[in-house]
Amino acid sequence: MQNAIRIMLLCAVFIIQWPAVAANDADMVALLSQNPTYTNVQISPDGRFISAVVNINNKTALGIIERKNFKMVNAIRFPGREEIGGYFWANNERLVIKMAEIMPWKQEPSYYGELFAINWDSSKASLIYGYRAGEMQTGSHIKKKEATKGWAEIVSVMPDNEEQILISSTPWSEGGDRLAELMLLDIYTGKMRKVGHSPVPYADFIADQDGALKLAVGVDKGDNTLVYRFNDKVKDWEQVPASNFGERFSAIGLDESGDSVYVLDDYGQDKTGLFKLKLADFSYKEIFTDKNVDIAHFEHTKNDNRIFALKLDDGLPTYVLLSDKYAEAQVFKDLLATFPGNALTITSKTSNEQFWVVAIYSDINAGSYFLFDKKNSSMTKLFDRMPALAKAKLATTEAIAFKSFDDTQIHGYFTAGKGNSANKPLIVNVHGGPHFVRDSWGFDREVQLLATAGYSVLQLNYRGSWGYGLKHQEAGYLQWGDAIQQDIIAGTRWAIDSGKAKAGNVCIMGGSFGGYSAVQSAVLAPDLYKCAVAVAGIYDLTLMKEEGDIPTRTFGVAYLDNVLGKDDAVIQHISPVNHVEKLQAALFIAHGKKDKRAPLEHATRLKAALDKAGKQYQWLEFDDETHGFYSPENRSVYYKQLLDFVGQHLTL
Repeated sequence: MQNAIRIMLLCAVFIIQWPAVAANDADMVALLSQNPTYTNVQISPDGRFISAVVNINNKTALGIIERKNFKMVNAIRFPGREEIGGYFWANNERLVIKMAEIMPWKQEPSYYGELFAINWDSSKASLIYGYRAGEMQTGSHIKKKEATKGWAEIVSVMPDNEEQILISSTPWSEGGDRLAELMLLDIYTGKMRKVGHSPVPYADFIADQDGALKLAVGVDKGDNTLVYRFNDKVKDWEQVPASNFGERFSAIGLDESGDSVYVLDDYGQDKTGLFKLKLADFSYKEIFTDKNVDIAHFEHTKNDNRIFALKLDDGLPTYVLLSDKYAEAQVFKDLLATFPGNALTITSKTSNEQFWVVAIYSDINAGSYFLFDKKNSSMTKLFDRMPALAKAKLATTEAIAFKSFDDTQIHGYFTAGKGNSANKPLIVNVHGGPHFVRDSWGFDREVQLLATAGYSVLQLNYRGSWGYGLKHQEAGYLQWGDAIQQDIIAGTRWAIDSGKAKAGNVCIMGGSFGGYSAVQSAVLAPDLYKCAVAVAGIYDLTLMKEEGDIPTRTFGVAYLDNVLGKDDAVIQHISPVNHVEKLQAALFIAHGKKDKRAPLEHATRLKAALDKAGKQYQWLEFDDETHGFYSPENRSVYYKQLLDFVGQHLTL
């Protein structure tokens, strides 16, 4: 099949309609600061239209393009603060959109539970669910509906039902722990009919393609996973005994019969594998487990949600095909051969399975979308996510592994700085989390910013990171300030000893937990790092248990007790705000004033401690940012100051 593929670049018409940033290799700050131009590309079920979320002057629109002539026929955009969020084609004419909103006090759009439906030509536009559905908006053609102060999530798109979808509707509450109702929602009228309720807070649901409920998975106050089967005989939920599943239970789809659910779990083993839970008797069967890593992702059929492939991030991404009997599986296998060296996913397909939209990415590709014509064995390139980067010379990333201070195997990634300087400047970039998160191979704008400027970048999946089994993750519990940081320090020394970096020419940086680690590692190994960059960090762990969005969640306190412990003396001891006198590294602190995960008080307490100790630091605060920097303008300011800061302390 690979020899039959024809690559056709037909995106010129669309790009002319919506201007893109011109490529400029000399100004990577400007290029990498921008939000992606094209995202979430899909095809309508009948294949008539291609849709894409397009960023125009930092405002999103949903572009509708006629496939045959690649002509833009409509651009759907919301007025004022509203933005296009996730969306899907509910039928050949109608799209359902998650409405995001930019509040005046922050840059990042947020989803507040509202659903909007509209035909491709902008007819029959309607706010079908949400707290403003009962309002008549001035100057708008949005029809008036009954207001719902709740949060909608799609449970089933019900592909054979062109007028209804199944949603969960969770009433608003401070902690988000109220029980959801299951509703059939008419995508034309906004009328709803209750068909069930959730048995547990924070629930995710599995339903079949007709909307019949099968499974609910949620969390209790003790941060324990609870699983319920829907019993058709009594029309109510029945709890699955906790002894029947493991620590990482996550239901992902039904099997062909509809009598069993595919689950990612670690039942009776260390790594997260694929299991099948039989709904009738709760029997559990392992299907596949990799010996080295957890399953990172899965591919499913678009109409009936059948699992056919698994993605593994053991260094570079690899895929395991579970079945070749589905059309998606056959196409996916050929696409892997067509795009070697790339990770990929199928975003959508036509009902007759002739046309498929494919998304690919790599370490040097921020992402590209293609249209595959199966009947004619042709491939058409649609868009690059960040077209201005298409001609930029980016740095490649390699997978690495080393033994930490106690011989624990640690994996990560190394990106060599452009120019291969004899001074080998290195920046250790620590991921956040620390749990349920990991670094993976792929495009990373911060890595590229630093590497193209001449700095090598080291990323580490220290103990506590997700992806390498439950033991690896739990080894980081109660070790935030000790063994995790020792892994980071050991990785830095490994890079020096292996000739990838030069001693005395190393900085460390990170965001969120990574910001904490940047300061904490510099406290523990003051001679190792010349500078540290801490973004949106947590510096006083006693404050973390009192302020922010984690303690407000029903299970939040239990989670923090589990991973941090309950000993206040220990928690204070591993809080870097209490040890700034040990710092020798130059420090750059950046924070958003509207951050709810790591409130600004973390940074101001660190600032006060530094002032008291007579330590110098660089400070950057954004009034309109939350947990990280979303605005391209703010991101550009941060990137420029970041490069200036490390340039003052590292030798290129």
